[in-house]
Amino acid sequence: MAKATLKTIAEYTGLSVTTVSRALKDGDDVKQPTKEIVKAAAKKLGYRPNLSGVGLRTGINYNICAILPVTKPGDIVGDVGSLALIEGLTAALKGTPYHLTVLPMAPDEDPMEPVRYAFENNLCGGMIFNLTKTQDERVAYLHNNEIPFVTFGQTEMSIEHPYVDIDNHDMAYRAARQLYEQGRKNIRLLSSSHDYTYAWHKYYGARRAAREFGYDFEIEKNIILDSDVDDYRKLGNKMMLGDQAPDGLICGSEISACGLLAGIQDTGKTIGEDIDVVLVETCDLPSFFMPPISGYRQDFHQVGRKLIQHLLRRINGETVKHLQTLQKTVYYQR
Repeated sequence: MAKATLKTIAEYTGLSVTTVSRALKDGDDVKQPTKEIVKAAAKKLGYRPNLSGVGLRTGINYNICAILPVTKPGDIVGDVGSLALIEGLTAALKGTPYHLTVLPMAPDEDPMEPVRYAFENNLCGGMIFNLTKTQDERVAYLHNNEIPFVTFGQTEMSIEHPYVDIDNHDMAYRAARQLYEQGRKNIRLLSSSHDYTYAWHKYYGARRAAREFGYDFEIEKNIILDSDVDDYRKLGNKMMLGDQAPDGLICGSEISACGLLAGIQDTGKTIGEDIDVVLVETCDLPSFFMPPISGYRQDFHQVGRKLIQHLLRRINGETVKHLQTLQKTVYYQR
């Protein structure tokens, strides 16, 4: 079937091409019943505007670039939350003239490369990226080049910019406090590299809880960096057989928890007796663990929607101060 055009709709409705065009744009000179007839016909015929043509006429780039990390060869499974995030991004664009392009960022790639590539090749009218650092070169670059952008994550820069983030300080504080309230004293937090802002937020949250209960919580003793882990199962085994075996564990993802639980149970230790485990989650997968593990849920579907909403509002000129969102996690007890 040939692609529907303005002329196709005009022939179908018996209206002029000019009237059809104005009706689709909600022109004030077209009556509401006519707009409804035209839009119904456009939907039935599968009409889609030619965004390239619209962009040439208006000078607006209707493409949004989301730069997201991809897995490295050998990984068992990717980031469980990535698909939920992309779903949220695309859902929020529905009904707008914008569409989404996802640019991959390889594990060992300079984070600036895909950003610079998108800008220099005029691939988008707005950009989204994650894994923000306290001083992030990408933020300065896009700010200086006046490209609308929103980050999934915060920075500590003097440049005020739109962002959506999980309240990682609050999440880690609540998780650590829960473990201390359960009588645990020697807690480990599995964390991402401290290159990233959110990793520091988690550390400070867990340390705050520890101090409230009179315990120390230090990077060298209580933090395990996932960048140093090749095999989570072996880590769980080694951790529980060591002289300073933890009695509480905060996992950073469903995937790390799978391996760690297996390694802990390999040693004959019992989850819920010898050690309590909580995790940061993005889906209901932990309810199928043996035993099921409680977690603090990040709603990546909602994060994706909010990122797009903020970006479109920024593109339309809204000031930054209204475009900064911190989202709390929801506790799922199992």
